[in-house]
Amino acid sequence: MMTERNHGAVSEAIRSAVFEAPKKSKRILLKTLLGHYGFKTRQKHFIDVIHDGLVSLGVILSPDIRTIGRDDWVTLSVTDPNLPLGDFSANSSLEGDHSQGGDPWLAGIAGKHFSSEKEVEIRFVIPLLDRLGYTEDDRADGYRVEQVVGGRKTKTEADFVLFDGRNRSKDSSLLVVEAKNFGENLSTHIQQARSYAIFIGTPYYLVTNGDEIRVFLYRSPIESDVEVFRASRRDLPETFSALFNLISKPAVVEYRRRRTTRA
Repeated sequence: MMTERNHGAVSEAIRSAVFEAPKKSKRILLKTLLGHYGFKTRQKHFIDVIHDGLVSLGVILSPDIRTIGRDDWVTLSVTDPNLPLGDFSANSSLEGDHSQGGDPWLAGIAGKHFSSEKEVEIRFVIPLLDRLGYTEDDRADGYRVEQVVGGRKTKTEADFVLFDGRNRSKDSSLLVVEAKNFGENLSTHIQQARSYAIFIGTPYYLVTNGDEIRVFLYRSPIESDVEVFRASRRDLPETFSALFNLISKPAVVEYRRRRTTRA
């Protein structure tokens, strides 16, 4: 029978294999992943062992293996620096106020309805960004983006770009947010948000239709982007802490600092 120590060794071996992959990313069936640990069935205890062991080593699992079936695919990725960087709620009054039932907006988010993209922006995205620690000085609404595609310059507009204060340089860019109408398929808009992140220089981009939230980490042209967060609006009260530790202003500022230090 495999011991806790053996499980740790398996996790280490999997992380090494992912790290050595050309794009620092591997796709695997959950049942195959279970087999690596000697588990034949999908039980909560087994899933927790795998999840906790890999996450503790900085491996990102997308989607969260606690939410998928045995025959589903999961992508394993490794980032440098590892994510999340820490528990930023411990150093911020923002997250604590909003995650412990003290925020009426967050507590009632599941019951909200949005009838247009503009409502998604005003009634969902902006309040969410406020709770992630971004101020009006940080936020650029309808930010003009000049892109060069196939040798031609085009001008487009990102719904929101978040910076570290009023400085609008690449070095201060933190997050791109693209809002879509309620019910739209986000998969068709991910590339658009990604292109903005590339040209603006943000490490993260977020797409949402007011019901689903998906967050990606842009790494480099030769490495696959990593989907670091995916959740529904109704689950936001329970998942907000994880989101906060990934893309709150203090978390992204720290990520940029560490990435710059290692460059």
